[in-house]
Amino acid sequence: MDKTDAREQILAMVKKIVTDCFAGQPVRIYLFGSWARGEERRSSDIDIAVEHDGRVARSVFASARERLDEAPVPYRVDLVDLAASAPELAAKVREEGILWREYTSGLN
Repeated sequence: MDKTDAREQILAMVKKIVTDCFAGQPVRIYLFGSWARGEERRSSDIDIAVEHDGRVARSVFASARERLDEAPVPYRVDLVDLAASAPELAAKVREEGILWREYTSGLN
């Protein structure tokens, strides 16, 4: 398996876990940072942001983090709650991130 195939498999696994955990929730899920830019290194973490309007239970985030921690992903995955982040970070994620999934029923 070449580097591109391995990268795509890793991202597909992370995406499936996160989108499954937040399925049906009014959220937008983004890949951002070095992995979104294609500039990741061996030491890079995979940055995932979840945008919501405050109606997503903390337990959903906890479950997603637990599943990501247990997954056979050879990189650290950072799951960011944009509702609890600085507005500047949220704006940067919306501008530069890759939108993975959008469940927007009721989300502004």
